[in-house]
Amino acid sequence: MSMKAPKKAPQSQLPVVVIGFGGHGRVVADALLTVGRTVVAVTELAPEQCAPSRLKLEIISDDAVLERFTPEGVELALGLGSIWPVDANAIRRRMVNSFISMGYRFTGFKHPAAWVSDYASIAPTAQIHAGAMVQTGACIGEHCIVNTRASIDHDGVIDPYCHIGPGVTLSGNVHVGEGTHIGTGASVIQGIALGKECFVAAGATVVQSVHDGVFLKGTPAREFKSKFEA
Repeated sequence: MSMKAPKKAPQSQLPVVVIGFGGHGRVVADALLTVGRTVVAVTELAPEQCAPSRLKLEIISDDAVLERFTPEGVELALGLGSIWPVDANAIRRRMVNSFISMGYRFTGFKHPAAWVSDYASIAPTAQIHAGAMVQTGACIGEHCIVNTRASIDHDGVIDPYCHIGPGVTLSGNVHVGEGTHIGTGASVIQGIALGKECFVAAGATVVQSVHDGVFLKGTPAREFKSKFEA
């Protein structure tokens, strides 16, 4: 008996406001435009100080979002990247929680230059960037970033708020705990579990599972810090 691919949820047609318009925010806005979404504005703390962008999008403040757009009239996309683990105090999480508390909803995307198995599970707010690959059985959580050319092999589980950096390779059955950051070009061998809010430095090769809050670097990767140290 053949397996049937799961049904895909229809894409919203609401316009989008991108929250945060730094380097990652520009990539997010570009990806949304590429998949056919209408980006009506992007936000920055000081819009008047922003350098011009080739995307030619209107830059407004976060407060202006509340003044101009109702929760029913737009969706938001998280344009804030991260270079460290995302804990309860991280700006990415606080921004999401703040807007959700006011009734707004967030959206993600799958770039058309990415490849995602029909048998993978992708949360609606996850961002799958250009060149990324997500294999069968993988599960990508809410507000995750699977960045440019990152590869998630079969049955990988990526918990919410993780950032899988550009060019990262995760082998099969890898579990990445909530809020963990894996830096550019790092590799994780099959069956490894990383605890929540871990940090894997760029280029590291992870060959052993680790508990929450561990910082790793090198090949093979070794612990150099714990987030929970005094």
